[in-house]
Amino acid sequence: MLETMNLLVGILYIVLALVLLTAGGMATAGKLPGNSVFGLRIAAVRKDKSIWDQAHKVAGPFVVFAGVALAFGAAFAFIASGWLWVAPVIAFIIAVVALSVAGNFGARAASLIDAARDEANNQPAQTAPAPQVNLDALRNAASKTDGQRGI
Repeated sequence: MLETMNLLVGILYIVLALVLLTAGGMATAGKLPGNSVFGLRIAAVRKDKSIWDQAHKVAGPFVVFAGVALAFGAAFAFIASGWLWVAPVIAFIIAVVALSVAGNFGARAASLIDAARDEANNQPAQTAPAPQVNLDALRNAASKTDGQRGI
């Protein structure tokens, strides 16, 4: 019975680790295509392809870390008995925390990028500053012109 549980948990952890490593690697490289299965499901992330890529580049390393944690958990799951089962459980908890951090950082990055773009788009058009006029020089030129015309 215990060997069956070891195999079941170990294989499950390996499959999850491979999925997370693949998705995390693609996200980190900016190659994760927009889809409804993998990736951040946040409105700000889905607004634009470049926001999608940037948010996933931020979240990707944490997803890779979660995959590595599950791979270590799988290694311990195959040999676990008694108190050694704590190692796969801790690896699972680390993976869940890493995925939570990935989602948080990715969402923050997307909202910051979106806010920066909105701010840049809503800036009023800057007009060139009016040139400074030397009024004394203008009066002198006007009086010289008036003197030449005889006014």
